[in-house]
Amino acid sequence: MPRRKDKSFYFQEIARTFFSLRGAPFVLSSRDMVAISSWEERGIPLRIVLEGIERAFEKYRKRAVGGRKISSLSFCETEILRAHAEFRDRTVGRAEKGESREDKRKRIKIEVERFLKSLPPEAAFLGEVYREAQTVLNRREASEEALERLDARAEELITREADAAVRAEVEKRVRADFPGRPAEELRGIFLIGLVKRWREKFRVPYLSYFFY
Repeated sequence: MPRRKDKSFYFQEIARTFFSLRGAPFVLSSRDMVAISSWEERGIPLRIVLEGIERAFEKYRKRAVGGRKISSLSFCETEILRAHAEFRDRTVGRAEKGESREDKRKRIKIEVERFLKSLPPEAAFLGEVYREAQTVLNRREASEEALERLDARAEELITREADAAVRAEVEKRVRADFPGRPAEELRGIFLIGLVKRWREKFRVPYLSYFFY
């Protein structure tokens, strides 16, 4: 995948999560763009950035007054860097400059094989997507663009097929954490939370290299 396409996915996923948690306006400032570039250049995995953003909003909600909103991604940087430090502590022994793309391909392949081997009945609808991902990962030059498309397809399926109990659990939490938000905004937050909770519950692996 061309580097420009690779970077675009990183930016888009961060922006999507930030906008869903913050709400309108749906525009990143130049300062936000610089911040995202710096995280990408430091090699901070996408899932770690998203974890830091979610932590920042969670802490903000606990102490926010007057209905003010977080206006910039820079507000989240402390939590992102803290999450990254914790991630690095958990991965002591890996190369200081990060894993190679081949190392990441192998790690994703192991995760996909693990998932398919123990595929729970509730997540059987993801089987076809992950078998296709396994085929892609078996190639030495695995297409990152193909893996990202498959990851997006998996999330679309989760939003359609997730069971009522998980939906109710996530909806209840979203309504409690974001009182008074417009219905459309709550819907976006709910979908992100639903996918995240489903992945956690059934240990559904990410397919994009940026999550590793």
